[in-house]
This record gives sequence, structure tokens and C-alpha cells, in this order.
Amino acid sequence: MSTKSKASDVWKNTVLKWRSVSPKKQKIAYVAGSTTIAVLGLLLGGRNTVHEPADAHDVEALSRIPFSKLFTGWMAFTFCSSPTWVDMSETLYNILSKIPIVSSVTHFFVMNIFFSQFLGGETTDDCIPKIQDLRKGHIGTLLGYNIEAELDGTSKNPELIRAQVERVMESIDAQGQLGRNFYPDTSATGGDNRSWVRIKVTGLLPQPIALLHGSDAILTARESKGLDIDVPYPGLPHDGDWEAALNGKQVTPADRQQLLELYATLDRIMAKAREQNVRVVIDAEQTWYQPIIDSLTDELMQKYNTLDGPAICVASFQAYLRRYPQLLDQQVLRAQEKGYKLLFKQVRGAYIKTEGERWAKEGRKGPGPVWGSKAETDASFNYGIAKTLATVSSQIQETGHSQIGAVFATHNSTSVDLGIRLLEEHGLAKRRNSDGRLIVSNEAAGSISFGQIYGMKDDLTNKIAGSIATIDGFPLVIKSMSYGDLKECLPFLARRATENKAILEGRGGASAERIRLSREMRRRLLWWTSY
Repeated sequence: MSTKSKASDVWKNTVLKWRSVSPKKQKIAYVAGSTTIAVLGLLLGGRNTVHEPADAHDVEALSRIPFSKLFTGWMAFTFCSSPTWVDMSETLYNILSKIPIVSSVTHFFVMNIFFSQFLGGETTDDCIPKIQDLRKGHIGTLLGYNIEAELDGTSKNPELIRAQVERVMESIDAQGQLGRNFYPDTSATGGDNRSWVRIKVTGLLPQPIALLHGSDAILTARESKGLDIDVPYPGLPHDGDWEAALNGKQVTPADRQQLLELYATLDRIMAKAREQNVRVVIDAEQTWYQPIIDSLTDELMQKYNTLDGPAICVASFQAYLRRYPQLLDQQVLRAQEKGYKLLFKQVRGAYIKTEGERWAKEGRKGPGPVWGSKAETDASFNYGIAKTLATVSSQIQETGHSQIGAVFATHNSTSVDLGIRLLEEHGLAKRRNSDGRLIVSNEAAGSISFGQIYGMKDDLTNKIAGSIATIDGFPLVIKSMSYGDLKECLPFLARRATENKAILEGRGGASAERIRLSREMRRRLLWWTSY
């Protein structure tokens, strides 16, 4: 018998023996092996790594986390610290998941390390205990069912879309019930209970090309009216945009039908959200889809954010776009003139690589839609914080309440520090002498919050929750929590990791997260060492 045949027989016998082992014993083997690796890593590495001093609020929060959760988080960020692993993660999973024995190990590893760290679960029921745990620490949630669009030109099955919309409805029902349990009286916070849901428009119609055609029609109509001459691409929302999207020459009858069905779907989601008093965030996407997403959001804000009831529809503004300062100024004035509450989530932006590539590929002249440097993006984001807090303060002083609700979604501690400092400077918060904590007024609490992604930058989240508060524990920071089954979420995880690789590598990224968790594990395992 050849050496190759002997090796093959050994492998087959190993596979048969492994499959005969009970699932419980397999799990024990996985845990034992991975724990051994972790302990060796903690003992042999990381002691001399330079890091910033630990925040006292974060140290206290870490001390309450089970060791198993610390360990899985440490493993996840150890892998995320390597750009090579990040780049090859999705391809590697697809290969390993087809190999006997290795596939079961791979599935266990992905579900218990990455999935558990960065997602709430596979269903809303899976997410509820995690949402409740966060709320105990005065942290709200933005729950999002993972709906990915077909951006490769293929058509998405309408039946799949309908099923996914029902999952969104389930998440609204779940957050509605939780919100009533957490914070039943929202009169002091403008109707907000910090139990939110988010949706992605491109995943809600069969062919996103309809959004592209509608956006092109909007831009053509604006140009014919002489609008946005001095505004960077993709311009600002205006009256008549939605009608232009439906009737433009670029828009086919099939496109028009898809757009009308999309509006009906969004309207149904918002109506359900109003019944449950759950705010719904419409995610921002690539700029070539953004004109029609802006238009849809504008239409829905005017309908569902009236001043005589709870406001529901939340826009998303990307500070890395050169249009952002002008967009924010326009949106504040537009809401005041038309009499609705402006709700928005402010982010830096996630599509910087594809934005630049598309701009160059299309041969467009002049600077692209994205700021040319990180410093400019940071300045744009911080302008949004300053403008918003100044406006909220002015409105509260004039009328006793604000017509703005903003969540500053960022992993940047400098921007967070700015926001906290301006809360005090604008008189929206006062420092409590007993513990030095800033107490935000009831009038401002429903208008301002900060946000981070679930499973990431927990140190910053804990710092915010420990630095600012309300008298009754209303959350001033939220976690964006995605959920869905592994098949749906793995590509999502891989793409988000790839898109944000620069963040993972940078200051405060995956390496810092790994160091933070290893310090706490070392403290428990090696009690004689310093923190």
C-alpha cells in the first residue's frame, strides 16, 4: 500500500471516529483546545505592549463580564489584528466549511468567537437577553436584521424580500415591547425610549439598479432647475425629488414599479414602528444610490415625524462626504420650515474605497464626493456635533423643547470628548459634585446620544455611560446590534471587516481591543501582576 493510500485510510478512520463522538464531547474538546491556546498567549505575549491607561468606568464594567466572554472577545480581536486574516477570512471559511471534521470545528469557531462577539444572535429572541444586559448598564440598542442587497446585477427573490421584511417587523415588535418595559413614560424625552431598529434600503427591492436610475433622474431634474450648483455630489434633498425619480427618462416601467413597491414597504415599516413607538434608522449607502434614499427619507420624515406625536423616521448622514456641512445646515432649516422633527444618525462613512474607485472609473473631473483627508472628515464630523448641540440648546432655551434628535455614531474618542464637553458648555448638562458625573437635562436627553457597534469599542461605550447620565437612567449611548443566521451574516462580517481594515489596524483598533481584554484576563488568572 502506498504512503498516500495509508494517509487516506488514516484520515477516513479519523473522520469516522470523530463523527461517533457525542456533540457534548466535541464541544469540550473545542473549548479545551482553544482555552489552552488562549492561556499560553496570555502568559507568553502582550506584557510589554504599550497602551493607554485604562478608563476607570471601563475597568469596572470589565470586572462584571464572565471570563468566557472575555476570552471569546480576545480571540476575535486577535484574528482581527491581522490584516492578512481579515482579507482572506471569507474565502478561508468557504474552503474550510467543505472539509470533513474541519467544517465542524470551523463552524464552532466562527459561531462562538466572531458571531457571538459581533452579532446579537440568529433571531430576535437570541438578541433579547443581550439587549436586556446592555440596558442594565444604561445602554440602548439599535437592532438591525442583516439584509444584504444583490449588487452584482442579479435579481433578489421577491419572496425572500417579503420574508426579510417580516423579520424587520418582528424586530420592531420586540423593541417596542422592550421599550415599554424599559421606559414606559417617554413624555420627557420627546417620545424616545432608546429601543430602535435600522433598515437598509438596497436590500428591500429585487434590483438596486432601480435606485440608480431613480437617483440619476433626480440629479437630472435638479440640474434643469439650477439647484445644487455649489453643492458637492450627490447634492441635497429638494421638493419634487420623489416625483422626478418616478418620471425620469432613465426610469423604466419596471424601475418605477419597484420604486413604488419599495415606498409601500417602507411606509408599512414606519406605520408598524409608530404603533410600537420604535424609531427606525434608514442607513446611508453609496452616493450613487443616495439621492433617492435621501428623497424617500425626506418623504417619510415629513409624514411620520410630525410635531404632535412621537417621531419615528431617522435619517443617516455621512460626514466623510464633502456635502455634509451644507446638508446638515439645509436639513435643520427644512425641518423648521416644514414643521417636522429632524432625526438623524451621524456617521463618518463606510464606503470610502468604492467611492473613490467609482469616481475614477467614470472619469469624473474634480474632487470626488469624499473629503481628501481624514483630518477633513474629522472636522466635518465635529462640525456636525457642534452645530447640532448649539441648535438643540437654542431651541430648548426658546421653546422648552427641541425639534432635533441626533445620535453621533463614532468610535473616535476625540469626537466623543468634544460632544461631552459641549453638552456642558451649552448648558445641556451640569456636573454633579458628588461624583463629577455630567447629568443631562430631561429636555436634552431625548435629543442627544452617542453610538458604537455591538462588540466593538466597548471601552468607549463604558466611558460614555460612566461620564454622562440622566436622573432616571435614560440611556445616552446605544449599541448598533445586527442579527441573522450565519449564512446571511458571514459575508456581512467579512465585508465590514475589510471595509474598516484601516480602523482595525489604527489607534484604538483591534490590537487595542485585544490588549484591553487580555489585561482583565491576566488580572484574574495572574492576580499577582499589575493591571
